[in-house]
This record gives sequence, C-alpha cells and structure tokens, in this order.
Amino acid sequence: MKLTRISLALILLMTSTLSWGETTRRDGNWWLAGNKPSNLSYVVGFYDGMDLGNRFSCRKYNIDTKKGSDCVDLAGVSYQEYVKKYFRNVTNNQLAEGLDSFYADYKNRRILVINAVWLVVNGIAGTPKEELNKMIEYWRKSAGH
Repeated sequence: MKLTRISLALILLMTSTLSWGETTRRDGNWWLAGNKPSNLSYVVGFYDGMDLGNRFSCRKYNIDTKKGSDCVDLAGVSYQEYVKKYFRNVTNNQLAEGLDSFYADYKNRRILVINAVWLVVNGIAGTPKEELNKMIEYWRKSAGH
C-alpha cells in the first residue's frame, strides 16, 4: 500500500512537471504557469546557458588562432561588457521577480522569455523609461510573429 501511494505521488509530481515543460513557446503564459522553484531553476539555467553559449561561440576559434581571432576577441569583449552592464549584480530572485512583474501586464504575455529577460535587465540597469517603453512596444509588435 505504501509503495502504491509513493508511486502515485511520484507520477503526479512528474506529470505536473512535464506539463509545465511541454509548452514549446516560452513566453509570459508559460512563465506564469510555472511556480517559483521551477521559474528560479529556469533562471539558473538561463545564466548557465549564457556562459555555455559564449563558449560554444568562440571555442573553435580559440583553439585555432589562425582563424578569425579578431572577431572572436571582439565577441568576447562584447559579451563581457554586456554581462558586466546588465547581469553582474542581478540575482536569480531579482530576475525572476522582474519577469513576474513584467508579465503581470497582459500585453507582455506573448513576448518570449529570452526577450523579456533583455527588457527586464535593461530596466534594472537604468535604461531611461522612454527608451525602455519603445523597446517593450517593439517586442509586443514582434511577439505575434
């Protein structure tokens, strides 16, 4: 009997986790369907993905320095500057709460999470409100495509 209850609990847990992960469009509706632990896990993965993407982008050319070293160097500098300006002092919780706040406006719900992250960190970094509003409008218009 105990085994059956444990099995049932595990199945229910896995089903709820899988249903959150089944949606392929990671937008505000997807974000709001998640809970705090799953959203924080996503943010941690997002940060790790940034670093991994940076390494994947440059690795081949860092090994073979005869090919594209100027471009690789410029890409590395750009990455470091953006991380320093927009992400260095932003915590996982701060980013997750920023996304919660951003998606509280129903007009932002179709904006993909990766684009919403950019908008949220711009707000945290102090991008002027007028400029940020133009960016948000752009992403709202682009979100339906």
